[in-house]
Amino acid sequence: MVYNNLFQALEKIDQAATEEASNTKYGFNIFSILRRDDEEVGLHSKFLAELLSPTGSHGMDAFQKLFIDQVVNVAFKNKDEKRLPLCLNQPYTCQTEVAITNSGRIDIILKNNENIIVVENKINAYDQRAQLQRYYEACRNMNYEPENIYILYLNKYGDPVSTYSKGNLKDSDFAQISYKEDVANWLDACIIEAKPYPHIEHTLLQYRRLVGKLTGDTRSAKMKQAHIELLYQKDNFKLAHELSESLVSFQIDLQKKLWQELQEVLKKKGYDFNFCDENLQLCDRNKKIKNYYKPQKPSRKYGIQCKIGSLEEYDINCFIQVYKNVYFGMISSREGRPIGYPSSLNNLATQIGSLNIPIVGNTKEWALGGDLKPTQPIQFDKIKSLYKIANNNDRAQWIEQTTDEIVSFIESVKSLGLIDVQSATNTSHNTV
Repeated sequence: MVYNNLFQALEKIDQAATEEASNTKYGFNIFSILRRDDEEVGLHSKFLAELLSPTGSHGMDAFQKLFIDQVVNVAFKNKDEKRLPLCLNQPYTCQTEVAITNSGRIDIILKNNENIIVVENKINAYDQRAQLQRYYEACRNMNYEPENIYILYLNKYGDPVSTYSKGNLKDSDFAQISYKEDVANWLDACIIEAKPYPHIEHTLLQYRRLVGKLTGDTRSAKMKQAHIELLYQKDNFKLAHELSESLVSFQIDLQKKLWQELQEVLKKKGYDFNFCDENLQLCDRNKKIKNYYKPQKPSRKYGIQCKIGSLEEYDINCFIQVYKNVYFGMISSREGRPIGYPSSLNNLATQIGSLNIPIVGNTKEWALGGDLKPTQPIQFDKIKSLYKIANNNDRAQWIEQTTDEIVSFIESVKSLGLIDVQSATNTSHNTV
């Protein structure tokens, strides 16, 4: 009963926040109207650079100083003893989309005679080969000393940069920041600074709401304060803490349900998928999923696979896999082991990549022609991503839609007429 009272109070706060948002037209957002919410260059890099420029149309240098103080200095604190905190009274010029000879384009550069700050802005784009290394070398070619080069890798949640992208840079050569924490907190400070100028304040508020929408944090400051006040009442803080200790157990159980239900629905649609590790070997489902949430993070690559057919001496399999996101694609294997597909499968890979479907990547070492994410992406390590599947009815709808997309993809590949589908075997195997 006490837990029910807490949930009912939270529901009232949520309803009040929803009604207020509707009544005050918070849905109106000039950024969303003019651009896609996730447009890196034309929206986010351009607007961030405008805020960071001391000669920007806002006419304020405070935004840059706050960024140096609250983002750059904090991100590089304790990274390298040779680096001293940047002085807030040394202004930086700011440019966006800066072309660097043989190094591509840098999203945002702040620089003065002594220091240079590079911001690599990643929202949906893939990492590029040795991208941060190339930017670092470009800064060195501009005669900046290593201790005066500050490279920031910005993405939605602060996900780590890949080895592929950082190249030979040491971890102390760059820092990772996020929209969810670093940019959001900086914007909150900028909004306070802009209060004497309502036109600037309201523009920042709209962009701050867009960042919240982008990262899944749509709670208003008023709603957060209501939550805080609720936790002060009676034993609510104790109850909330007790519930929080069961969150990981719930996530483990939820992920188990999702994989099992995916397999069941796919089997009804004619495809018998088996739970396996990244090497397509049957494995202990319970152990794999439990390990996913351990702090040391052992291999987080596993999923379900089904043989679709063969081409020459290779099996062609559909593999639905999890790493950070759930994604799916076609992979080749021989004698039950996945392989980097040989040149003899290039035509199949090209044809799959040319299908009229939203292929999101092209990894020669893995997916034939690229891989796909569900229309409603899922990230098991992001709590808010799980909202859409926590409820039984919502999860059933997600599974129905996603399995339709997977089956449609499989049928599209089969329709190319390049693989021998008669060789496919849908023999079921038991996993522990």
